[in-house]
Amino acid sequence: MKAIMKAFKKAVALDSTVHRYLKVKMPEDYLYMENVEVVPLTYSEILSATMYYPVMFGIQDEIVFPFAVIGINNKNIFLKKNGQWKLDTVPNICKHYPFGVFKEEDDYTIIFDETFASSDGERIFDDDGNETEFFSKIKAGLTELARDFHDAEECSKELFEGGYLRTLNLDIETKLGKMQFRNMLIANIEHMSRLQPEKLYNLNSKGYLLILHAHYLSLRNFKLFDIFAEI
Repeated sequence: MKAIMKAFKKAVALDSTVHRYLKVKMPEDYLYMENVEVVPLTYSEILSATMYYPVMFGIQDEIVFPFAVIGINNKNIFLKKNGQWKLDTVPNICKHYPFGVFKEEDDYTIIFDETFASSDGERIFDDDGNETEFFSKIKAGLTELARDFHDAEECSKELFEGGYLRTLNLDIETKLGKMQFRNMLIANIEHMSRLQPEKLYNLNSKGYLLILHAHYLSLRNFKLFDIFAEI
């Protein structure tokens, strides 16, 4: 993931020297997501995300990636007032907060939102600068998250370079307001309809064909915004 999720108010790269005595208080709910409208998706969750969220592809600094739209006008419509998620399908990136990963070229760096530093939290490093058991478990999850983001980028890159995605400008109107999407990418259905059987087979064998169709149909989930906004 190249971009940092909007939920991070004060993101910093973790350092065993600088943050030797850092303590972290993990969030008890998802209230930190209340103003987030868009989240990047990992490869393993794309299909499940298309069931409820509009899923599209974006491009930043030549990196193509999938993302889900979860809100509008600084309001996450899938979040209850008590901070609980309205669905069982919570974006993977949310499950690791206030930690995350940031990609710079081919390397991933662990980041942390300093607003969750707390005197009564859990230590990240011990006095010798070694990882605590608490952080080792978190780091293992972040390592898997980075791999999953990498797979999402590889899938998106192949689809883009193969001509299976096309540029889209989209205007959406809901009860909560209007949304404009410029230079987004969606499945190029016309191109896919002209594919030779062997190319279709290759897409299907990789699982990409199902992703393309599911993502394309997920745009109708914008209709759910009016429903979830009232729950």
